[in-house]
Amino acid sequence: MSYLKSILLFGILFAILNATLEEVIWRGIMLSSLKRNVSTFYAVVITSIGFGLLHLAIGIPVIISLLFSFGGLFYAIVVLKTNSIYPSIVFHIVINLGMVFNGWII
Repeated sequence: MSYLKSILLFGILFAILNATLEEVIWRGIMLSSLKRNVSTFYAVVITSIGFGLLHLAIGIPVIISLLFSFGGLFYAIVVLKTNSIYPSIVFHIVINLGMVFNGWII
């Protein structure tokens, strides 16, 4: 397999796996668990900020991490409006693919 094909395959697999795992953890487990104990508003705020802080903790700059918090807010709203995690996973995969193909990831 050529180097370019390997990088392309890695980028696609990364985008799919990362998006799926992050959505299962942040919206599937954490958002649904928090909603049982606090209001939906606070559950969304906490998971959105946490999502941004996770990216800050792995070395993403503060401003970009803040944008990721807004992304977490968007994904949470999608989950709540559709009553399904699958649309947020698809949106997240598309965003990750854009970041991979723009050279922001990898």
